[in-house]
Amino acid sequence: MSLPTALALLALLLSVFAILAAGAVYARLRMMEQTVLKPGNTRLDDELRLVPQPLWPAEGQTGALVLLLDANCSVCHQVWEAAGSASLPTTRLTAVFSHTGSAQKFDGPVEKLTDPELWTALYEGYTPCVYAIDGTGQVTARRFVYGDTDLPALFAELSPALSSSGSNHAS
Repeated sequence: MSLPTALALLALLLSVFAILAAGAVYARLRMMEQTVLKPGNTRLDDELRLVPQPLWPAEGQTGALVLLLDANCSVCHQVWEAAGSASLPTTRLTAVFSHTGSAQKFDGPVEKLTDPELWTALYEGYTPCVYAIDGTGQVTARRFVYGDTDLPALFAELSPALSSSGSNHAS
């Protein structure tokens, strides 16, 4: 075999490898895109779907709305105020804070839990976030809250997700 033929075969082999590698990367990106665009997808089965028991609804409640808040966030204060005025009689409404100093900056009728471990279990890199928890401790919905979010509509949207899912848990 001559040197030009060997180089041509080597170049062909490298080209095939590059095409296969690009195809594999493309397939992986498509899979990630589908996962992000469809959060209920079965590909997220390894995602945490069960919250720690202190966040579960009490007996007689259809579910819980858990607010992940931080004192240094102005939108968190808006979520707190909207939650305090929300009418959710059969829903446990709980705000989770990472430390006492943060929780002390919020006053109102919403239950407060200051627990770094609970906060870390829910934290995904952004606050505020609202979790809908059914009677079995399963996360039925999660919403990141932004400055332009219609908070009463958000709470109304998440409330049916609680009443239509799962059985009640006796604490």
